[in-house]
This record gives sequence, C-alpha cells and structure tokens, in this order.
Amino acid sequence: MKEPTTPDEIAFVVGQLDNYLKAPPVPRYSTTDHAAWAEAALDAYNGEAPATLLPMPERAERVRLGILAAEAMAEVTFGIPNDRVVDDQDSADRVIGDLVANLFCLTDGRVSPRELHQAAEELHSEAYPVSLTAVSAVTAAGAEREAAMLAALLDAAQSFECDVPGMVDSARDYFEDLKFDEAEQASA
Repeated sequence: MKEPTTPDEIAFVVGQLDNYLKAPPVPRYSTTDHAAWAEAALDAYNGEAPATLLPMPERAERVRLGILAAEAMAEVTFGIPNDRVVDDQDSADRVIGDLVANLFCLTDGRVSPRELHQAAEELHSEAYPVSLTAVSAVTAAGAEREAAMLAALLDAAQSFECDVPGMVDSARDYFEDLKFDEAEQASA
C-alpha cells in the first residue's frame, strides 16, 4: 500500500484509524465457553447417533452426523446465518475446524487432544483388523461419545476434501494457545 500523500488520503487513513480505535474489543472467550459450544454440538450428535458406540454407522451416516454436529455448534456461535451451513470446503474448514478445537476444550482434563484424535481415528478406520486401544482409554475417561463425534467430524471434513490432518493440528494448536493464554491471565 502506498503512503497517503494528499490531504484527502490522509484524512481517510486517520478516519479509518479512529474507527478502529473506537471499535469495541474483540471478545475473548474462555475454554469453558468453547466447551459449551462443543456440548451443544454433542447434544445434537447424540440426539441422532446410535446409542451404542459400536458398530459405527456407515460412512455416509457418519458424514451426515458430523455435518449435523458442526451446524448445531455454528447455530450458537456464528451470527451470520450463511456461516451456519456446512456445504463446501471453505465452510467445512471453518466450522468443523472450530468444532474440533472446541471439542478439545470439552474433553480437557479427561483426555488429551492427541488421545481423543487417536480414538476417533480408530473409530472411523475401515482397516481390518480394527484396534481399539485408544478407544478403550477414552471410554475409561468417559469421553467415548466425544471421540465418536470427532470421528464423524473427520469423515465430514474428508468428504469436503479438507486437509484433515492440518485441521486437527490447527485445532490442537488453537486449543493449546487458549490454555496458555488462560494460564498466563490467571498468573497475572
């Protein structure tokens, strides 16, 4: 961008800066807020998912359940109605990616993001023989429904050709940043 040189350009830049400085601060949400949003998605998921963890539904049903959960979370977090729909790669990256991070907040203190992700990978794997080592650990911690929902979210993201490993890594990084910020604020 070139530097403003005319009085009108300078006045425009000063006006924009003034508007920026007067804008209300961007709200900071806690991990508790993020967990509540994931809880809304989990409620929607549990309302339509099979009551038993195994056998997992067919892939098409898992995709539908993942989209249902993501849109339920978007309904309570996104203000613009069009942002609440998951129907393409961009919306899937945004909404499902946010929900994965929120899900890590919901399971914080019970299982790590890595453990939850490993359990979800086991649940949505179509390889045989199936190993359920991580699922057993997550179930013992009481987070098996969250792992099943994460598996459905991964299937939904994959159906939109999202970079699922990148999405999970980004969500994990965001969750860790939130935790770090909260710890820093608590110690201040």
